[in-house]
Amino acid sequence: MSDVIMKSIFRSGSIVVIVAGALMTFLGEFSDMEGMYMIMGPIVMILGILFLITGIFSKGVADSNHGKTFGIIMILGGILGIAGIFIPEMGGIVSIVGAVFILLIFLIWPCCCCQSQKDLSTQVIGVASSHDTISIGEISGITGLDAKVVRDSLYEAIGTGRLRGKLEGDTFVRAATTTYAAPATTTTHEREIVKVLVICPYCGAKTEQGIGKCQNCQADL
Repeated sequence: MSDVIMKSIFRSGSIVVIVAGALMTFLGEFSDMEGMYMIMGPIVMILGILFLITGIFSKGVADSNHGKTFGIIMILGGILGIAGIFIPEMGGIVSIVGAVFILLIFLIWPCCCCQSQKDLSTQVIGVASSHDTISIGEISGITGLDAKVVRDSLYEAIGTGRLRGKLEGDTFVRAATTTYAAPATTTTHEREIVKVLVICPYCGAKTEQGIGKCQNCQADL
C-alpha cells in the first residue's frame, strides 16, 4: 500500500489541495479573514482539480521524481492552507504561504510536464530502437514506466518518424535497416591499335602500312 502511495504522491497531493481549497472556502467564513478565504479557497480548489486531471492523463510524468517532489510541496501547501483557518491571529498569513506554494507549482508544472514527457519518450525510443523485436511489457519492465505510457510514446515516436518500425499487437518490430549497394564499376578496355610502318625501298622513309605510295618520294609501295 505504501508503494502505491509513494508512486502516486503527485495525485495524492492534488487531492490534498482540493480538500484544502474546499475547507478554506466553507470554513473560512467563520474566520476573521472571511473575504480572503472566499476568494483564495475556490482558486486553490480549482488548481487542485487541474493538478489531478494532468496527473491522471500524464501518469508517467506524475510518477517521476519531479512529480513526487511537486506532490510533497503540494501536500505541504495544502496543510498550511488548512492550518491557517484554525490559527487565531496569524492564520491568514500561514494560509497565504500555503497558497503561494501551490501557485508556484501550478506555474512550474506545465514546463516540467512537457520536458519530462520528452525525456520519457526518449527513454522508450532508446530501448525500442536497440532491439529488433521487443514487447511493451519488456520496455515497461526496463524503463519502469506504465505500459500505457510506453504504448503512447511508441505510437507518437512512430507517427513523427523518430522511431522506424511498427507495433504488431503488444510487440514493437523495428524496421529493417536498408543498405545502399554501390553500383558495380565496369572497366572498359580500349582496343590497342598497333601501327605497322613500311620502309620505302627507294628513299628509306617510313610510311604507314596500307598507304599505296611513299609519303616522301611518292614511289609505289
